[in-house]
Amino acid sequence: MRSGAPGARALAPLLLGAMAGALVAGRIESALLCLAIAALAAGRAGAGRPPASWWRLMAGGATLSVGLNLYLVSGEAFPWPALLGHHPTREGAALGVLLALRVAGAAVAVHGLRALWPGERAADELARLLRPLERFGLPVRRARVVLGLAVRFAPLVAAEARRVAGLQKLRAGRPPRGFGERLTRARAALVPTLVGALERAERVGLALEARHYRLRPLPAGPAGPWAWNSAGVALAGAALLWRG
Repeated sequence: MRSGAPGARALAPLLLGAMAGALVAGRIESALLCLAIAALAAGRAGAGRPPASWWRLMAGGATLSVGLNLYLVSGEAFPWPALLGHHPTREGAALGVLLALRVAGAAVAVHGLRALWPGERAADELARLLRPLERFGLPVRRARVVLGLAVRFAPLVAAEARRVAGLQKLRAGRPPRGFGERLTRARAALVPTLVGALERAERVGLALEARHYRLRPLPAGPAGPWAWNSAGVALAGAALLWRG
């Protein structure tokens, strides 16, 4: 089903509930439930297979999470060698797996929302959901403008970073050797990229001011099917209550 179909758009509350539930999950079972529902909803929404970089990031984060918690959390020790005086524990392994599942569930939900809300539409949809908070002084419209500009210019900043890194690589004349040279190359590419991003932000600000840009009214939009809204709230609430 395409993301533009009405049935697919109705899955947004469920994906939001799965993301919130994964972030607050206190048990492996609830984290797995949120991850499974997020994966099913993302596939139903038309989200394609994530790129290889996404899988590498998830695998690296999960490995780091399990490894650190395994040795830093006290509890029942495994019969494995100690590392820097710390023994691996069963409780640490469980907490590491839980944290990895929480991050994976939230990431899958965001991947599905990205298919439903491409580009600046995410800023509009989130602003519509948070519109009642403006009564309490939360600058929802200003936040929407900032998020919309960030979504629009993020690919340009990434392309600029790749261009600067390519130029630095050509100037060096050879691949980096060792961690020190890699760090030096990264720093040499980071500074021009940040300077370019700041200059672009200044030009955009001047252009908006010259055109007398004003904050647009928040979109009303449809409330969505009550069944999907209730399912999203119930999923997040169940993960929150099932922490004990």
